[in-house]
Amino acid sequence: MFSGFATFPVIHTALSFLLCGGLLAWLLFFSHRWQGWFVPATLAVLFFLRLPSIIYNREINPDESQMITQGLTLGRYDPVYFRSVDGTTIGPLDSYALIIPSWFGLPFDYISARLLGFLLIAASLFFLYKTARNWFGQQPARLALLPALFTLGLTHNGDILSYCSELVPVLLLSAGTWLFSGVDTRRQPAYSTLFLIGLLLGLVPLGKLQGAPLAAVLGVGVVVSVLRQPTAWLPKLTQLALLGLGALIFPVAFVGMAWANGLYDDFWLFYIEGNLRYGSNTDHWQNSLNFPRHLAKGQEFGALVAFSVLVTLAAIGRYSTMPQRPAWSESWGARTGFISLSVLAAFYTVTRTGTEFVHYFFFMAGPLLLLLALAWKLLLLPHKNPKFRLVPLLAPVLFLTVLAGKSALNYAQDVSPGFYPCNRLGLSTPQPPIVQQIRKYANDAEPLVVWGWRCDYYVSANMHQGTAENHSERCVFQSAMTPVYQQRYLRDFYRSFPPVFIDAVGSQNMWMTDRKTQGHEIIKPLGAFVKAHYRYVGMANDARIYVRLDRINGLPKAQNILAINTF
Repeated sequence: MFSGFATFPVIHTALSFLLCGGLLAWLLFFSHRWQGWFVPATLAVLFFLRLPSIIYNREINPDESQMITQGLTLGRYDPVYFRSVDGTTIGPLDSYALIIPSWFGLPFDYISARLLGFLLIAASLFFLYKTARNWFGQQPARLALLPALFTLGLTHNGDILSYCSELVPVLLLSAGTWLFSGVDTRRQPAYSTLFLIGLLLGLVPLGKLQGAPLAAVLGVGVVVSVLRQPTAWLPKLTQLALLGLGALIFPVAFVGMAWANGLYDDFWLFYIEGNLRYGSNTDHWQNSLNFPRHLAKGQEFGALVAFSVLVTLAAIGRYSTMPQRPAWSESWGARTGFISLSVLAAFYTVTRTGTEFVHYFFFMAGPLLLLLALAWKLLLLPHKNPKFRLVPLLAPVLFLTVLAGKSALNYAQDVSPGFYPCNRLGLSTPQPPIVQQIRKYANDAEPLVVWGWRCDYYVSANMHQGTAENHSERCVFQSAMTPVYQQRYLRDFYRSFPPVFIDAVGSQNMWMTDRKTQGHEIIKPLGAFVKAHYRYVGMANDARIYVRLDRINGLPKAQNILAINTF
């Protein structure tokens, strides 16, 4: 992921820290000026900070290639999920969302995906800021927003910079929490607001089932808020009914679509049961003990978690030592309880599977931002010494200084991120040698099947996937469901009968490098079918290339010959 020293990364990093420092100076010394521009300016700075990764039209994280291919397949060829696409632990909405950039004429590539990812992050931060402002005021909300900006903008971690499956559910949770912050401060919340919160809650599991604990906390918070309203029981029951109705609409519609297409069993087996089995054999207690190791992998996100803990402890100490503490109102208690439960739910969500992927930390972004806003509200309470109020304001300065020191250390060691375009800036998707071979025998209106895990071949070739899973990890690594995954893979392969089949198992494949034990021949009927109907034409990128017999001499002139499906 890293390349040598280059001028562009240094200039961009220096400007990034100058802009972050400028936002801090604005907040600390000129917060009363141009107040309405602070949040737009913050999000504009975030875009600049993430710009090098956005315009780097290459894979940073393998998951984004998987989702881009799924979006391409759903958007161009077959919109029915589970028939054409299965994202395994990734929710359907993450792939469908990638169709949106194509409505504006953008291609299915990494730039489009990361532009969408930035918009999802920016919208999430906007809703979280508005929530924090509703509950704790403008200054605490701004102080909580900037550490999130520094973390998400200054990081060089590919898991955080790539388009990932947490971004859609995090936006849904953030928007729902903002609506909840309005419900919490009104005596009679609008029926439409509760219905809309329900819609958002119902969509979260379709974004990622892993986000369900956070959605549950938000749902319980809304229910408790409604029950606390000083109104008659009939309006309360009506409000709760609308909340529940909204939560059911999209899941029921999605399951109904699967049922209508004969895919209900696939939905239950591959999404519900498959998700529940994922990481189910891990020790949750041991996962919790491994959390510091997970934080270390998170780099800047790990620093944000540590920073949030320190600021929260300082706030608790400040409040507990006040000689005359202000009364802790019922609404403050409810907000504190909601934020505390959200932090615990986020911790469980991040640690449950034990896989320690860094992009899981996106689920902690919202709870931590609100926790920081609460902490700063307490730290900024009146003090007998007016100068004491200035001390907490130095915390974001210290956090930014730590990140600057880390970045300076990287450059002192001649380590600069490989996603900086430097002298090879190009907006076109790269064409590795294997893709050039694929395009000799197939066109972009036809399916491609890649055995192994190299979903970037689909993106580079601009071809849709011929099997529901565009990688074969679950067909290779043994589990109780391996035979089921293999049977479906074989069925999909027969149906699509792709002109070109790639067995990418080899030195350039992720996790699967042993052809003898992990090649496509481990599914004996698949090996026999390929042997009978395809010809091995050579290797590229240390992957085996097989071409359907009717394409051995290259693409037909009309380039529209139908696959001969003998099954």
